[in-house]
Amino acid sequence: MLLERIRLRAFGCFQEQDFELHDGINLIFGPNFSGKSTLVNAIFFTLTGKPIVPRVDTAAIKNAKAYSGTAGLQFLVNGERYQLFRATGKRIQLRAEKNGAWQVIFDEKRIKVTESLLQERFGIMHEQLALTTFLREGEIFEFLARQSATRRDILHTLLGIDRLIEVRQRFIDTRRIAGREQKRLQAHQNSLRFNAQNVNEAEIKRIEAKLKALETAYGAQTGDTALIAEWGQNKNRLQKHFDTLTRQQNEALSGFNNIAHLREMIATIETAVQEAAGLETKREKLIQQIGRLESEIEALTKVCNTLQTLLESGEQHCPTCSQTVERDVVQKIIDEKQEEKSQRCTELDTHKQSLEAETTNLENRQKLEQRLQTLQTLATQYQQRAQDIDKTRTELDALVSRLSEKGIQQNEQVPSDTLATLDKPKLKAQIDSERERLGKLKQEEAVRLDRLGALQRVNRDAAKVEKTLLSLELACTGIDKTIEALQRQILKPAEDELHHWLNKMQLFGQTRIDLQREHLLPSLNIDGMDRSLMLLSGSEKMFLYLCFKVALAKVLGNPGFFVFDDPTLHLDDERKALMVNFIHEVAEEHQVVVTSYDEDVRVGLEGAHLIEMSREI
Repeated sequence: MLLERIRLRAFGCFQEQDFELHDGINLIFGPNFSGKSTLVNAIFFTLTGKPIVPRVDTAAIKNAKAYSGTAGLQFLVNGERYQLFRATGKRIQLRAEKNGAWQVIFDEKRIKVTESLLQERFGIMHEQLALTTFLREGEIFEFLARQSATRRDILHTLLGIDRLIEVRQRFIDTRRIAGREQKRLQAHQNSLRFNAQNVNEAEIKRIEAKLKALETAYGAQTGDTALIAEWGQNKNRLQKHFDTLTRQQNEALSGFNNIAHLREMIATIETAVQEAAGLETKREKLIQQIGRLESEIEALTKVCNTLQTLLESGEQHCPTCSQTVERDVVQKIIDEKQEEKSQRCTELDTHKQSLEAETTNLENRQKLEQRLQTLQTLATQYQQRAQDIDKTRTELDALVSRLSEKGIQQNEQVPSDTLATLDKPKLKAQIDSERERLGKLKQEEAVRLDRLGALQRVNRDAAKVEKTLLSLELACTGIDKTIEALQRQILKPAEDELHHWLNKMQLFGQTRIDLQREHLLPSLNIDGMDRSLMLLSGSEKMFLYLCFKVALAKVLGNPGFFVFDDPTLHLDDERKALMVNFIHEVAEEHQVVVTSYDEDVRVGLEGAHLIEMSREI
């Protein structure tokens, strides 16, 4: 990427001005407060959308008298010419030159979309440009003061492994959840341990055979009257239970034609609830925007009132800064602020109307969710009643079949006093005792089978979880090895390149550098002795950091230029000369933009493209 022109409008101290840039060295020369750093900031802001000074809002870099400021760059990439414009109001436009005319490639306000497009087309990344291409005043000391974890995060971003880190963290979180699930399943397995052998099977068969013989004997003596009476009583009881379940099932479908109609309504409401998802987030954003607009309106009102009071007082000089009050200028500022306040008020009313609509939509969704829960409960009740009805109908049909075999029709009543005429009470008591015992054994068998089925299901789930845990462990190990390989492949060449530049600058003696141990903070070993970076002089730190920056740029890929903001600050004459030589060395392969107010630098960079600045601009 070769920078050709900087274009500014209402940006910093500039109203509207263009600056030409050439290949090789470009020296932006002028006194302090003449706008040199503003040009550096303009280049960085245009490419990244952020001010070059961290934690500074973009609104602070626009012209104080303008609603929005714009910075633009014209540059060459692979023989094609582009113009990139970015406004502090977050709008960005990219143009390309086609047949002598400029064609708009995209014009967007969506930050993530534009940053993705710029990265894909030109490889522009904020962290990479900040660390490898630009040198701003005080950057070295801020970098040294950073925590190692912060430098590690920067390293991950530069190496392109931040997404690998994110994926690994998701695997770790999933592994943690799977581990908890494994412990839960193991506890469940322990609670279900029991003797799987069917010890009651032989006893059940023996009792059933004995009971059959007793019932045969009892029927032979009584003409089956006792059995018929008992079956009739059970039939009447089951019939009443069947009628009750049918009534409850019909009540569950109150207001619906059938179960299909109920399920259709549930599906409709579920779709409506899903479509209304995200209302809380929209409403919260609107509340935040309303709060911001109200704060801005209040601030604008205070400014207007203060300026209006100044005009009405008739004072000739401002009581704060003692400058002459230019009433036309002050009135113009008041008019601009009033117009801006009117715009904010209109935007505030629109947001409040939207907030009211979103609140109503949220209340309607909550009502739908309550209705959905009620209908789902009805559907569950209907399903339970249907299962109970099927079970009762099976038992009832069995009794009706038995009665039919004895000549009793389905709707025929069985005499209720039949049992009173029996003369075999002991036989009847024995039959009842065996039936009760048989019922208990079958109940125990049902419980055993249920526990056996539950244990088998838990064992299957435990096997799946164990397999999942193994897969997650392998995935995490693979990602860790990939990250280590990327660090070795990139940081080792960076160390070699850093050694190359240190030897070229002849800063130290025999030097060994380690970039991996301290997360991008170079570890120095000079003539066999470890040296702390904090004990180096300011100029030594500056040159070490510059060599480190150029080395990283060599390995990670430089866009084609370097921007150094006042690199000779606090350097003595000898170090200034060394810095000038360093800039010439870098300029042999890259375009360099340098700012300075030092005459020695101007003389040392004679022949460079000169952009002279003055405070009158």
